[in-house]
Amino acid sequence: MNLHKFIIFTFAILLFSLASANTLDEIGSEILEQIWNFHPVDATYLGIHKYDTLLPDYSKNSLKKMLSRFKKLRQNLDELDTLSFSVDELVDYHLLKIDLADEIFDLEIMKFYGTNPLIYVTGCINSMYAILIRSAPSTSAKINAIKKRLGQIPGFLKNAKQNLKHPPQILCEIGIDQLDEGEELIEDIFSTYKDSISENEKKDFQQTKTRAIAAMKLFAMWLEKNGDSNSAYTLGQENYEYMLTHIHLLDINADSLLNLGKNVLDSTNRMIDSLENLLQEPERQSIALPPDFGKNDVMAYRKQEIDFMRDYVAKSNLVTVPDWIGKLEVVETPGFLRTIIPSIAMQPSGPFDDSNTSYFYVKPLPDEFELSQAEYYYNYIQNHWFRSSIVHEGYPGHHLQLSIANRHLSIIRKSFYDNFFIEGWALYCEELMVHSGIYKDTLGAIINALRGVRFRAVRIIVDVMLQTRQYSYEDAVNFMVTTLKGNPIFYAREVKRYITDPGQASSYLVGKLQILDLLDDYKKAMADKFILKNFHDELISHGSIPIKLIRRIMMSEIK
Repeated sequence: MNLHKFIIFTFAILLFSLASANTLDEIGSEILEQIWNFHPVDATYLGIHKYDTLLPDYSKNSLKKMLSRFKKLRQNLDELDTLSFSVDELVDYHLLKIDLADEIFDLEIMKFYGTNPLIYVTGCINSMYAILIRSAPSTSAKINAIKKRLGQIPGFLKNAKQNLKHPPQILCEIGIDQLDEGEELIEDIFSTYKDSISENEKKDFQQTKTRAIAAMKLFAMWLEKNGDSNSAYTLGQENYEYMLTHIHLLDINADSLLNLGKNVLDSTNRMIDSLENLLQEPERQSIALPPDFGKNDVMAYRKQEIDFMRDYVAKSNLVTVPDWIGKLEVVETPGFLRTIIPSIAMQPSGPFDDSNTSYFYVKPLPDEFELSQAEYYYNYIQNHWFRSSIVHEGYPGHHLQLSIANRHLSIIRKSFYDNFFIEGWALYCEELMVHSGIYKDTLGAIINALRGVRFRAVRIIVDVMLQTRQYSYEDAVNFMVTTLKGNPIFYAREVKRYITDPGQASSYLVGKLQILDLLDDYKKAMADKFILKNFHDELISHGSIPIKLIRRIMMSEIK
């Protein structure tokens, strides 16, 4: 072979190798690696331990570099020839586009790293908590990761102060509360692991912990001093609608979403009023409390109820519960989350983690009950009041759906979380289980389910009004208190959560309505071959992805 032919041959091989490197799988892997490297705490939550010793690098230079990198990856993705892609490949392709759109939105459009102090607060605290709840090769590996991350907190918060300009006061206030609880978490971690390390290591760990806590205290003081009451703390209508359209793939604008919330609120109120007239007031009976009734009885009941619900759903003809589904453990909500989670929540297992245990967060119980508390919780057990919570958070809701999503073969699907499907499925399950006959008081259960829908309709109204800046924080709290009654402290915490997670409050009801629309169309298309259990099994088999993409898969498979 002469030199000229050799050069041509070599160049052809080079072109081929470059082309083959631009497959969907390869670009997808590179995009995910870049995202996990940029957000190492999120990677730990997913169960990816490669980055366990790192805190994020949100320095100005890193932010600039990552924005450029994400734009280049988006360009690479756009240049792929998608004509030959299967439906599943197209879905993964669109998920990657969403991932990049989300990152670029945060970096370029919203510039969150220069305005939102909670990015840095949660970066510190979640970095610790993620290590605790995810499996690791050994205790020493956990201790090493915690110590390394603690050691980076002072520098991480120094970057925060350099980046943040006029941080909104309400976000600063939320951050200060979380930092206080975060300090307790770090002290608890040290107490937990101090006996597992040598005296020399213990001294070093103690010094690292002390410096980290000091940096957090100083950052809390900085937030208190620099919080700006005039800075916007929500997205604004244009950015909110961008998020709905490009991140969640919803064909709806803010005005239409607001009207949806108002219409559902009005219609649900009418149904509740009508049905409540049929309810008979239960006779009040004196309660004979068992001796020494207390906290342990309530926790034991909750575990029994979870086991019961798992068995009930598994035996139903509604959805399959695979034998490999992991445990759902009831734990008290961590202190640093109590400022934004006033009731219950669920922390799923990591899709890449060795452990498949999920955690069901509940409000802390007092070690000893007062008489009124003992009576309440005794009734709570006798009337199975925890059951409806398990339907949403456990079976057949979040724990079942997310556990199955974690097993998807595509790493792109495994690492993707769309709230509108996740919360929509859980709310859909609330009504589904009412009709299953699991509740003795069917009328009461229907009314409770309708109250749940009403609450989610109010959430839509508050979410839209906050994010389009038509409501202040105080307006939103007052609206919820006036409309739903109840404890203002509860709604104050709820609204703080809506502020920190735009769109999440709307995801429940919108997601449920999307599922009902898909169910209707799927049932018509399947005709006499339709089986509800099969619909549910397939619906939750495709990952926690936007329902628009699930619809595309399911409707394309109908023969």
